[in-house]
Amino acid sequence: MTAPDADFIIIGSGPAGVSAAFPLIAAGRRVLMLDAGNDAGPQEEDRSVRVLGSDLESLRGDDGSSPKLQTPVARGILEPFRRQSDISGDGFTPIGSLARGGLSNIWGAQVSYLDAEDIADWPIDIASLQRSYEHVAKRIGISSNADVAAGATGEPVLPLGATAAHVLRRHDNQTPADGSFRLYPAINAILSQARPGRAACDLRGDCLYGCPSGAIYNSRQDLLLLRQSPHFRLLDNMRAVTLIRSAGWTVGTADGSSFSAPKIILAAGVLGTAGLLADLLPIDEQGLRLLNSPTLAIPLLSPSRLLRPATPTHSLAQLGLSLRYGGGASDYVTGAIYEVGSLPAQSFINRMPLGRKAGRAAFETIASSLLVATIYYPGDQSRSYIHRDAASGKRLTVRGGFADGFGLRAEALKKALRREWKRLGLVQLPGASLAEPGIDAHFAGTLPMGATGAFGTSSDGELNFHPGLYVVDGSIVPDLSSKYITMTIMANADRIAHRLAETEAKPAL
Repeated sequence: MTAPDADFIIIGSGPAGVSAAFPLIAAGRRVLMLDAGNDAGPQEEDRSVRVLGSDLESLRGDDGSSPKLQTPVARGILEPFRRQSDISGDGFTPIGSLARGGLSNIWGAQVSYLDAEDIADWPIDIASLQRSYEHVAKRIGISSNADVAAGATGEPVLPLGATAAHVLRRHDNQTPADGSFRLYPAINAILSQARPGRAACDLRGDCLYGCPSGAIYNSRQDLLLLRQSPHFRLLDNMRAVTLIRSAGWTVGTADGSSFSAPKIILAAGVLGTAGLLADLLPIDEQGLRLLNSPTLAIPLLSPSRLLRPATPTHSLAQLGLSLRYGGGASDYVTGAIYEVGSLPAQSFINRMPLGRKAGRAAFETIASSLLVATIYYPGDQSRSYIHRDAASGKRLTVRGGFADGFGLRAEALKKALRREWKRLGLVQLPGASLAEPGIDAHFAGTLPMGATGAFGTSSDGELNFHPGLYVVDGSIVPDLSSKYITMTIMANADRIAHRLAETEAKPAL
């Protein structure tokens, strides 16, 4: 009998995959990671090439997606997944990555933590998740934003942009008595102090163009540490396409190779994992439920900041916000406020009813006073399903939609937010828009922990009816709050891997 290639095979090198790998190799388990990407990281290019693209793709007509998804680096990450995943969208934008590091190459890097109320229906306790939050936070590096004029707090901070700082001061002086609306400095996975192999943020605003300094966390960085272990092996250009159960499990790849292990850990992202499991799951006409966060984008103007100088800062979220809209545990939205002056100008110029030259002149005049807020609803406000669609030649199609009555709730939220914007001295500009499902890339709930039946998984992410097949990405998150989900996915993968290292695997020889 042929010996297995490893104790565990991890499919995917994104944030979930590396978070699962660390506890396993620390316990001496042999880990083989199969990755569809390769070692070719961001190339040293002139800044104009990184911003505009080698074919000036940043100057293309606006496609309505988030500015961060229209940069050359984002297009380079997303296009291969669209071509090769065999997953299409119907009223839904299927977003995924086959690149080394997964979607951490282009993520927003904002950090949120769930609390006990958020996970009340999960089959795990908050203490175990909090321990793993601490493990992940220490590894990736986190900084909060601060108005540096207010004095140092002793914690790693990066300067708030001048307009964001102005808005935050107004909020702190006029906080609503009922506490329904909160505004606070954003916390991001970005370094304010250098670490080995990573520089501190240089405040050049290159965050959406590959972060050449390495200040923003990317799971590619963790692979350098993982590869120092004799228990870890990473294989490039190995796109997993099949899973076959024998004595253990065998993974087949697109180039015809195969690899075996007693246990497989899927960390390919919600859509990537669904594609791998399509032949093992009884996806019927109803489809496989997919949770995602309905997303609003709202442009804002701060008249008192017109023609004022900007403060050098990063392009990530400046402020975080939350607003409760109901009495249920999940009846709140969260979001972020960005300074438009630090975002790709062309995305906004393309939306102006002006010529390109006039649009750029107008944008440069008012950019320092412009903000954009992105608002995320909880996943229970979405109605998206993954279907088999053999007739179209695609293996899977994701059909997107919203919960009944969501349109009314969205309009009520806009009105509630207008009151808050007014209190903060902001003017909501025309152009507030509801994004097509999928654009948020906050996906969860296809294979929820604690659920029974063929689509459920155990509290350790083991797929019901398929022993030895574990999932650690967002697929197993049982419900999706409006909070940013990546930090929780990483912590949950860390939690599961610690349990597997302790109870499931035999020590490596």
